[in-house]
Amino acid sequence: MSVQRNAITKLLENFTISAWVIDSDQNIVYMNPQMQELFGDLSGNKTSIIYESTSFELLSGVNDEASGSSEVIITDVPFRRLSSMVDLGDEGYFQVELFEDISEEKHISDSMTKTLSKINAETKMARTIQNSILPIDDTYWNTIAFSSLYVPADDVGGDFYDVMKLSDDEFLIYVADVAGHGIQASLLTIYMRERVRTNIDAALAGTGDLLAKLVDDFCALDIDFSMYVTMALCKYSKSRKELSISNAGHNCYPLILRDNGKAITIPTKGMPVCAIADGINYDEELVNMNPGDRLIMYTDGIVEEVDSVTGKAFGPEGVRELAERYHEYNGSYLARKIMDESARFALISAKDDRTILVADILS
Repeated sequence: MSVQRNAITKLLENFTISAWVIDSDQNIVYMNPQMQELFGDLSGNKTSIIYESTSFELLSGVNDEASGSSEVIITDVPFRRLSSMVDLGDEGYFQVELFEDISEEKHISDSMTKTLSKINAETKMARTIQNSILPIDDTYWNTIAFSSLYVPADDVGGDFYDVMKLSDDEFLIYVADVAGHGIQASLLTIYMRERVRTNIDAALAGTGDLLAKLVDDFCALDIDFSMYVTMALCKYSKSRKELSISNAGHNCYPLILRDNGKAITIPTKGMPVCAIADGINYDEELVNMNPGDRLIMYTDGIVEEVDSVTGKAFGPEGVRELAERYHEYNGSYLARKIMDESARFALISAKDDRTILVADILS
């Protein structure tokens, strides 16, 4: 045995993984102790004696010829086989193959695959439930023509909104944004939407009263202090032709688009719905409304889109300019126009959920 070949076998002798050396005629010229534990000492035999063994199975679809890597099953245990050619000069070429036990790696991979599959199923369910609670575009109670678009940044998002009948005379429209994304944010949207619908008496008393009650309900959850919800609430009274507006940290102020095409921003402020807002009072802003006027509400994903070239944000000015330019079009068209223009304003994918609501006052 040459000095080079002897050096290789000495090296493999000390390996903690199984290894063998094969000559160009597929004869086994060396097996280290770990390999012998698997098959016994078969030095001098053809490799076919092992390859044809029922305890040796080459896995298809997991082989990389370029790197000399493949996966095999030996006595029901998965191994990664690494192959490399060695030139020993006058003795010719020999193939060195290492067999690494990857059973633990496979177990972890299978567990992660199962977990990921479960998460995907739960995410799909959350998305289905979340979408099912959002109102459809329609004319409600012969009073409000409602149009909306919602594009979550992830599979499930943190934006939600609703249009509700409080009485024969009063109707509630709101938009809200839960901090964060994913299943946790999605679950909180479902909970908060249910709490709005439960607290009709508070809503009838006033939009500020409703926000105060929602803060109480939120605090009762006893969840992480980093979680919060921003909301803009608008209550319309037919008899008074009046819109009552309250804001809980929602930095996208409601926009009133008059019948003559003039847009007016209604700046209202207040603490987000969160644990530290307990005991805080919320103001109400009153705005006269007439049939033909239009209420536009949206979330910050619309206005925070930034032009990657100029660094300029789409901003509330972008929404207002489009509202005035297309005021003669129906609500559905206007909502789509604002959504599309916001998306085209940036050259990169949206990082936040985007929601736009258009509510036409009919009577």
